[in-house]
Amino acid sequence: MSDIFTEVEEGLRQEKLGTLWKRWRPFVYGGVAALIIGVAVNEFVLAPQAEARREARALALENGIRALEDADYAKAEEAFTKIMNEDARLAPLAAHFLAQTKYEGGGDAAGAAELLASVGGTEGGPYERLALLKSAYFKADELSLADLEATLGSLVTDESTVGALARELVAAKAYEAGDFARARTEYNRLRLDAYAPQGLVRRAEVALAAIPVQTGTEDATEAAPAETAPAEPQETGQ
Repeated sequence: MSDIFTEVEEGLRQEKLGTLWKRWRPFVYGGVAALIIGVAVNEFVLAPQAEARREARALALENGIRALEDADYAKAEEAFTKIMNEDARLAPLAAHFLAQTKYEGGGDAAGAAELLASVGGTEGGPYERLALLKSAYFKADELSLADLEATLGSLVTDESTVGALARELVAAKAYEAGDFARARTEYNRLRLDAYAPQGLVRRAEVALAAIPVQTGTEDATEAAPAETAPAEPQETGQ
């Protein structure tokens, strides 16, 4: 799967920041999905005391992931759908991979976003928060900056890597909307964000270098009233 910290940084070198916005989300989507694979394997596959039923579901999940990596989307969709329907505990995790299957296999961004939104939330565990973030990536082009922030909710203040990624999405949306002052503020904060991975920090630094600096000098000059010549004294006829 694409690595968010490698793919996006390379994209920043090759393209202008505005153009990058259109191709950024798929890499982030794939990268965020990769974040949960290790957790899933540790929690559901490698647990030494796992029950027989959980082991069967874990094996089904592993087979689904393998099918997805092999681009066997029909098999992957079948596996993830079955897990969602039969195991409530694994359902949020399976939803991530089922959404990715829909997106990569058929280009169904709307379906993927809807599926993620159905399991996403700020009050749940890491899978639910990741689902909320990824659904926001899919819908970001359709939302205003204010609506995007409302969609993310408290995730933008979450003290975690997922929270830092949400803050980066807000910064990128501010740039895309032409709010350079807001974008600069958000990227500056990300440079010092304790929860931002190094790749994110580097992207913030590159973004800051690309954002136009608005001094306000030209605007002030244009807004200043034109000086008028002093009126000549008029003769009184005396």
